Amino acid sequence: MPETQRSETGAAELRAPVELRVAAELTQLPVLRAMAETITLLNEFNLDEISDVKLAVDQICSELIGDAVDGAELVCRFQLGGKVLWVAISTSTRTAEAPDRQGFGWHVLRTLTDSIAVDREPLDTSTAGYRTTVELTKVKGGA
Repeated sequence: MPETQRSETGAAELRAPVELRVAAELTQLPVLRAMAETITLLNEFNLDEISDVKLAVDQICSELIGDAVDGAELVCRFQLGGKVLWVAISTSTRTAEAPDRQGFGWHVLRTLTDSIAVDREPLDTSTAGYRTTVELTKVKGGA
């Protein structure tokens, strides 16, 4: 998410980001879910919000991992500013269509988060993949 959007919602309170880099493999999902849970728990999100973030991170990571190029790395970045948690998850995908924004999973993601967006870079011939980033926000206490 652009810094200008973040600064409008409390730049004075922006905390240092936490970033986790793992192999883009399904075996890493428990680690990513645990990180999402720990960050939201330590920042006093309520139980429903914690569950929402965990489920959203799990769903996004699962979809990106399913379309990741061989040997890709998945990067999960969390940043808190005031009551807003920003999460950006990225990897190199084989296709330009991941994640599917027309399906039921995307509808669930829109329900679990306060905002969600996908950014995709053009094909990188060195990795034979599209750098795909899904960004979401969750507001503590509701929007």
